Amino acid sequence: MIQRKQTIFLLLSAIALGIAAFANTGTWVMLAVLIVTVIMALGNIFLYKNRKRQALVALCTMFLIVLWYVLLAVRNRNLSGSVQLHWQDALPMLAVLLLFLARQGIIKDEKLVRSLDRIR
Repeated sequence: MIQRKQTIFLLLSAIALGIAAFANTGTWVMLAVLIVTVIMALGNIFLYKNRKRQALVALCTMFLIVLWYVLLAVRNRNLSGSVQLHWQDALPMLAVLLLFLARQGIIKDEKLVRSLDRIR
């Protein structure tokens, strides 16, 4: 449902992840993780009828993005132990922030629905 702010956050996170996947210069495993996260973020928009599952999918998507950053650190590690980042490497972190905001809104909606069910 486009009326919910969570939908906007999920859509913006999918766009950020899509741009990061398009600009990916990493390995095919890193590209696969980004593509899976894009699909999960887009598919999560349509789970609005099951808010518990929607919150769980958002959490799993965030964990996959953290996995992507671990893969990035392993790939970019040079002899001095530092990690080199490019501008497109910051987009998944933006997506994590947007997914976090979406998940908080989903949880808030679920609490609101539960409280309304108690009143009835």
